[in-house]
Amino acid sequence: MKVQRVAAILVLLCTLRLPAAPQDQGKGHRIVSKTQLQVFFSELETQWLKAVQEKNPAALNRVLSDDFQVWTSTPPGNPISRDEWLLGVFGRKLQSFQLRQVAVRAVSPEVAVVSFVLTETYQSATPQTEGHFVVDIWINHGSGDNWRCTDRYFSELSGIPLQK
Repeated sequence: MKVQRVAAILVLLCTLRLPAAPQDQGKGHRIVSKTQLQVFFSELETQWLKAVQEKNPAALNRVLSDDFQVWTSTPPGNPISRDEWLLGVFGRKLQSFQLRQVAVRAVSPEVAVVSFVLTETYQSATPQTEGHFVVDIWINHGSGDNWRCTDRYFSELSGIPLQK
């Protein structure tokens, strides 16, 4: 129960809006550079998605906590267990994926909150593309970089273009 409260607080902290970077007056666009944390966690999230694409549970075990769970708006308050989520994710063929708008908030040296827009295309009778807003809670266990995702908050995008 305590972990759920901490995760909920972390998600709320991530939703706070910070002022945008100053505009480049000469060119009329923002200058955006990726932080080391954005690069690091983008690589972890990409490893995760490649493991799903290759249906590789061993690779997923390197990035998912044993107590990993997925939270969605339906049914709220009832997370999807790691085992149930694995059955669903390996039951589909992921053709391609794209991460956009990756943001990372280091809450402590052991806890990071990563949010991004995820676009996935799955193979079925015809390819289907889905977009989601994702918030992942990452915990660093032990010494060094031993990051595992404990919780994923997953929300379907609607009314927002999937490609950019």
